[in-house]
Amino acid sequence: MRDRIALWKRVYDTDDNAISKALSKLAWDLTAFTCVVEMVRHAPDVDDGKRLNGMVLEMLVTGFWSSTMQGVRRLAERDTVHGAYGVCSISGLLLDAKAIRQRVTRRVFVEDIAGLAYNYSAVEEQYWQFARAQPPGDAYLVPREYQYEPSAQRHAVFDWLSGTTSGTSTPDDLIREEVFDALERRLAGLDGVVEHVNVEIAHAATEFSRTGRVLPRWNLDDAKDAIKELAQIAQLVGEWFCYSGIGSVLPHPSFDQFAHLDQPLFNGDTHQLQVTWDGLEQEIRQWHDVDPRTL
Repeated sequence: MRDRIALWKRVYDTDDNAISKALSKLAWDLTAFTCVVEMVRHAPDVDDGKRLNGMVLEMLVTGFWSSTMQGVRRLAERDTVHGAYGVCSISGLLLDAKAIRQRVTRRVFVEDIAGLAYNYSAVEEQYWQFARAQPPGDAYLVPREYQYEPSAQRHAVFDWLSGTTSGTSTPDDLIREEVFDALERRLAGLDGVVEHVNVEIAHAATEFSRTGRVLPRWNLDDAKDAIKELAQIAQLVGEWFCYSGIGSVLPHPSFDQFAHLDQPLFNGDTHQLQVTWDGLEQEIRQWHDVDPRTL
């Protein structure tokens, strides 16, 4: 069981593709692109539209929507967290915890997942013994082994999860099935995005196979709502099964994220850009000239 929990914690926090890291990237890109939209809104108008370079802007727009929708799909996809094809997804972690619901007892929830003492009343008694032994009026730090509140809070969370009370609880209490069902229903609300990515981005679906599986619309507000939904579900899944959480999912920039925006994107001679474009165009024009004898 402890190996299973260690896997959940890696999937949630420490893997290169961990859930918490993926959510932070989604939140960062969403916020950055929202600022780009604001920049476009304030850009000067000319007769044929905004005074902005269409080539660069189109790359920004296409890149944002593609990476964001794929990011939502990766976190919502229902797949295993085990083995050669294991994925770091919220759905995968949730389904794995549900599959062994009978083993995620109150004792496991407190001791193995959170690493806390099960009997917080005994810890509280040790705390008061420690406190009474300190010189009157002096400030002191309470050692971790005497901190009983985290265990008490953890039990209170499991009271709700299991539908019990502090007076009726036992070490073998289990999480109610409807708790898992409720989270799965919320994740299912993102199935439309997952299907859209499957047919429009991740796979080159035919016209027939795309029918009924493509989102009719998905704007910036929809993207924000999807990421918020994932963040809220991830917070609960992480708190319950990893004794962790996403915290403030948007990273605080350690640099000036708006530096040099008051400067032109390119201040040199565009002739050199044209030379670069023309050279690559000439090369690409030859790609279709294939001699089958070289196969």
